[in-house]
Amino acid sequence: MNSKIRHIRLLAFITNLAILSFSAPVFAVDDGARAYWKAREGSTVISFQYLNLNLQASGAQQFAPGEYIYPNSDVEGNVIVASWARHMTLFNRASSFAVSLAGGSVQADIGTSLPPEFRPPSAPAGAFSQSSSGYADPTVQLDINLVGTSRLKSNVDLFNYEPTWTVDTAVMLGVPMGEYDDDKLVNLGLNRWFTRIALPIKYHFGAFSPGYMGSFELTPSVWLFEDNDDFLGQRLENDPIWQLEAHLTQDFTPSFFGSIDLLYRKGFQSTISGVETGEELDIGTLGYTLNFTSTDNLMIRTSFSSNVFGDSDVDNSAIRIQFVYVWHKSSENFKKLQGQ
Repeated sequence: MNSKIRHIRLLAFITNLAILSFSAPVFAVDDGARAYWKAREGSTVISFQYLNLNLQASGAQQFAPGEYIYPNSDVEGNVIVASWARHMTLFNRASSFAVSLAGGSVQADIGTSLPPEFRPPSAPAGAFSQSSSGYADPTVQLDINLVGTSRLKSNVDLFNYEPTWTVDTAVMLGVPMGEYDDDKLVNLGLNRWFTRIALPIKYHFGAFSPGYMGSFELTPSVWLFEDNDDFLGQRLENDPIWQLEAHLTQDFTPSFFGSIDLLYRKGFQSTISGVETGEELDIGTLGYTLNFTSTDNLMIRTSFSSNVFGDSDVDNSAIRIQFVYVWHKSSENFKKLQGQ
């Protein structure tokens, strides 16, 4: 391979660094390893992911509807998340704007010890089952780099890009447009606005070249929720969710990397009609991600996570299969010029 071909392929690789894998709304999973890596200005990222969620809280009184955790329940969810993102420059910093749509189905088997505040009017006495299918609440997110990554506008910017520490700020907004029935406990939509404010922090180590890159990523964030004024005929209020996400990533080959993933969530105490009900979240999950780059544009990833600490009465696991397509006009034109 001659030097010009190597430079073209390196340019295409750096242009298509973005991974984008945040999900909507909460769905008991993390944003994903390398989710906040930056691509060249003008890059477009399209992502499709399938999530299989299993949550057993048969001995717990925790309640988090956006994460499909209900008191004394066994839940299985199957969700598809489609995301579109555009990388740009804002305030002379590398930034991105993303939109996510989600839908699928969730089935919950509720035990007999459900607190009366959570029992739907139509539910029979004793144990019962409920399900919901359709669309979840869509989300939009804006991410702006604060430290470590200035604009990535030209080929010169790309070839000179050697990040070490980087710090971003990201704000996500959820829009209450998902499937919601005020007579049901189990819904895909939340019937309220919500937002997340995050501070993604990354430290890059190793040579910034395919096959040698590694990173440690830490993302503290907080979820804030509007009140739901039509929850089973009552008013539902929730404290914020405090979340900490971490990833240790490493390239194994130029087209294959893996990561160890950690997610911790705490908070979300529920208050129904002015009375505190149930228990707050206290869940820590550990998992892994494997990511394969099949072409300059297409990445395929799979991940698995399960709770390992926190509330011992809650057992949850998540499987993710994702396809990410990244495209930039200039890199595609370079490949055409080389006959690729």
